Amino acid sequence: MFKKLRYYLRDYFAFNKTEIKGFMFLIFLIIAFIFSIFVFDFLPDNPKTSKTIDPKRVEEMMAKIEVKESAKKEAYQDRFNNQYEKSDKEYTENRNVKLAPFDPNVASQQELEQLGIASWMAKRIINYRSKGGEFRKKEDLQRIYDFPADLYSKLEPYITLPDKAGKSFPVNTKPDFSVETKSVSNLPNKESFKPTTFDLNRADTNDLKKMKGIGSKLSARIIKYRDMLGGFYSENQVREVYGLDSTVVDEVLKYGIIKNPPLRKIKINEVTVEEFKHYYIRPYIAKSVIAYRQQHGNFSSRKDFENIKLLDAKTLDKIFPYFEF
Repeated sequence: MFKKLRYYLRDYFAFNKTEIKGFMFLIFLIIAFIFSIFVFDFLPDNPKTSKTIDPKRVEEMMAKIEVKESAKKEAYQDRFNNQYEKSDKEYTENRNVKLAPFDPNVASQQELEQLGIASWMAKRIINYRSKGGEFRKKEDLQRIYDFPADLYSKLEPYITLPDKAGKSFPVNTKPDFSVETKSVSNLPNKESFKPTTFDLNRADTNDLKKMKGIGSKLSARIIKYRDMLGGFYSENQVREVYGLDSTVVDEVLKYGIIKNPPLRKIKINEVTVEEFKHYYIRPYIAKSVIAYRQQHGNFSSRKDFENIKLLDAKTLDKIFPYFEF
């Protein structure tokens, strides 16, 4: 058998005797390696590694670790709170506090510190104002993160805020609304500030920003999605815009209407595979539509698209208004 194998190797590969011996040795190593794989499967497992892990013991260990970690967190939090309260108390005691009427919308950092407000809290108030924040009522001061409740109760009688006419209310007094009632009645009614109806396909970001809950980002996102589709043909398409909750959508649809939508149509009998791109259509479906047209001729009605197996009815309902024959 080996003589025949040597003959075939020498005849087919033109090997000499040394090359034939090396080739035979290599075949032997390959067979031995394959055989060893099956042998190792029948060997018993190592008793040290085959021990099963007790799940109850693992749960006990994890519970102990969690208890220790929670205890560390509580101790650290208590120590932090104590240091925070101590430093804040020492600051107010060591500082010469002078309570006086002040407007948190215009008071400087130095004026805030003279009222007993810590420097870091005064900086936080100034930073809040620099980002467009405004105190319209006294309770708004408590919206500042970590503002002490006891300090607010002390400062509350001294907070003065301007009224709509630009005047500040005096301390511990109530404004007399009986004066200049005529000028108040002449102010525009709140209803006049409500946005009017507009066309969703012709609106810009300024029209959308008049809606409650819509800023620059969401308005730009709506316009971008509309342009990507080629126009809205249904008001429900607004609900597909990413990031809009139901309340915002209802607000938009309260004033936004769709009338004679100028949709960007796709000439379905002329479009190529490269040109057939739409948000509602996946590339492989677009290819199948074009392939069906090439095999069966031009499309003439919706029924022709129903014969395409990859194009389901839901996708067809959404994309068909954008087709043009």
